[in-house]
Amino acid sequence: MKLTPPRAWLFPTVCLIITSYFIYHGIQGARGYRRMNQLNEEILLARQIADDTRSEKELLETKVKSLSPDALDLDQLEESALRVLNMGSPQDQVIFLDN
Repeated sequence: MKLTPPRAWLFPTVCLIITSYFIYHGIQGARGYRRMNQLNEEILLARQIADDTRSEKELLETKVKSLSPDALDLDQLEESALRVLNMGSPQDQVIFLDN
């Protein structure tokens, strides 16, 4: 039985180690496949948060526009103020219901 010299298997072994290194870091590394998937999930979450924030901003903008002097409804303002202050107007009639 003839043994092969170490030089014969040294080059393929080094090539295999280098290839394994690049494959591992291509999948697990800081810029690898798994990190790319994590970043894509973070991007989707950030877009959802941005959409929610945008819709909340639009809602607040419509509320602010309704407070302008041109769009102000005095009856609605009085009703809101009385509800917030938990008060009633002297002209209001209160009906108590028994349970």
